[in-house]
Amino acid sequence: MTHSEAEHHETLIIGGGPAGLPLLVVLAGGVWPRYRRCPRLEAAAPDLARRLAALPGPLTELDLEQVARVVRPVDLFNLLHRPENGPSPPERMGMDFIQGARHDALLLTRGNVGGLWNDVPRRLLTLSPAHWMEFAFHPLTVWARENGRDLDPEALIIKQDLIDYYHSIPERFGVSDAVVTNCDVERIEPDPAGFRVTTSRDGRPRCFTSRRLVYAGGQRSRLRRLGIPGEDLPIVSQRYDSPESFLGDRVLVVGGGRSADWAATELFDAGRTVHYVMRQPAANHYRLVSDSLNLPYYARLAEIHRSGSPRWRVSFETHLRAVKSDGTLTLENLSGRWTESADRVLLEIGGDVDYSLFHGFPPFTLVEKRDRYRYQCHQLAVHPHNHESVDAPNLYAGGYLASGINNVVVAMHGATYVIAADILQRHRASEHR
Repeated sequence: MTHSEAEHHETLIIGGGPAGLPLLVVLAGGVWPRYRRCPRLEAAAPDLARRLAALPGPLTELDLEQVARVVRPVDLFNLLHRPENGPSPPERMGMDFIQGARHDALLLTRGNVGGLWNDVPRRLLTLSPAHWMEFAFHPLTVWARENGRDLDPEALIIKQDLIDYYHSIPERFGVSDAVVTNCDVERIEPDPAGFRVTTSRDGRPRCFTSRRLVYAGGQRSRLRRLGIPGEDLPIVSQRYDSPESFLGDRVLVVGGGRSADWAATELFDAGRTVHYVMRQPAANHYRLVSDSLNLPYYARLAEIHRSGSPRWRVSFETHLRAVKSDGTLTLENLSGRWTESADRVLLEIGGDVDYSLFHGFPPFTLVEKRDRYRYQCHQLAVHPHNHESVDAPNLYAGGYLASGINNVVVAMHGATYVIAADILQRHRASEHR
C-alpha cells in the first residue's frame, strides 16, 4: 500500500479503553472542560484558582507548563472532577463542559470500546468505587438515570454495567464515526506526515497517517504466554467469562492476579474441583487477600482458603511446564516435577504493554512501575505537563502508560484533558502559521 493510499487524520488514538475513549470525546466530539468555582482548589492553591477563574475560554487553553510549576496538570484535573473526594454531582464538580470545535481524530481499537473490560469475567466486580471508573463529562449517575439503571456510585460496579456505560459513549457524544473497532494494529512507524499506522481488519490491510498519535493500548495490550508445549491445545483457554461457559469438572487455573482470583473462586463456588497454581510465594498472595477483605469476593476467597475443601488446592511458586491433549499436565516447583490431570486449563497470566509495534523510532525511555501486590507496567517516560514522550515528539502516552501515573484507575482520568489541551493548542498554532 502506497503513502497516497493511507487515510490521514490530524490525531490517531490507539486503544479504546478508559484512556483512549474519553480523549476521543474531548477531541472529535469537541466536549471541552471549563472551570467552575472550586472551593477545594481555592483553599489548596488560591493563585492557581484565580488564574483559572480569569481564563476566558475552556481549560484546554491553559498554559500547562505554568500549571506544572504549582501542581501536576493531571492531578489538577482529577481534583476538579472530584473536589469532594468522592462522587461529585455534575453541579458540584470544579468544571463543566461546553461544545467546542471538533478535531479530526480517529480511534483504533482491537475489539469494541471499553478495552480489557470487554474480556473480563461477566460478573466481575471492580476493585474500586463505581465513580472511579467514570468520565467527568458523563458521570455514572447521569448515565444510570438516562438508562434506567439502579447504581450506587460509591459501591463496586459489576463488569456488565461498566461495559454498557463504555459502549454507550460513542453514540451519546456523536463520535461513532470516529471509531474503528475490531482493528489490529500491526506496525507504527515514522512518516513524512508524522506517523504511519498499519492495521488489519478481517484480514484486510488498512493504513493511516497522522500528525500526532496517542498510544493508549493499556497495560495488557499483549497477552503473556507461558511458551510451553500444548499451550495452544483446545483444552487450554486464556479467556474466562462465567462457569456456565467454561466446561469441565476439574480445572487448573494458572495466574495469581485479580482475574485469576475471581475465576478460581467462581468456578469453585459452581461446584468445580479447582487447582490454583501461581508463581508467586504464598506470603504475597495472602497479604493481598488479607488487605482486601473489605471486598466481598476477597472475603469469599479467604473463606475458601480456610475451608479445607477437597475441591480446592493451591500451589505457590509453581510452574506449569506442559499440557497434553488427554489432559495430562506437567508441573514443577522447588520440590521437583510431577504430573496430574485436568479437564480444562485456564491461563489468567496477564499481559504487557506492547511497544514492539513501534519501528524506526529512537529507543523509548521506559519506567518500571509496580506496586506491593500485583500491578506492574513499563510506562513511557513523558513530560509531566503534556504526557508527550521525551523521546518521540507528538507521541503521547495515554492513561497508565504515562510515567508518574499511580496504580489506581482514579489517577489516570485527568490525563484526558492534559493530552487534549496540548494537541488542540498545537493544532491551532499550526493553523495560524
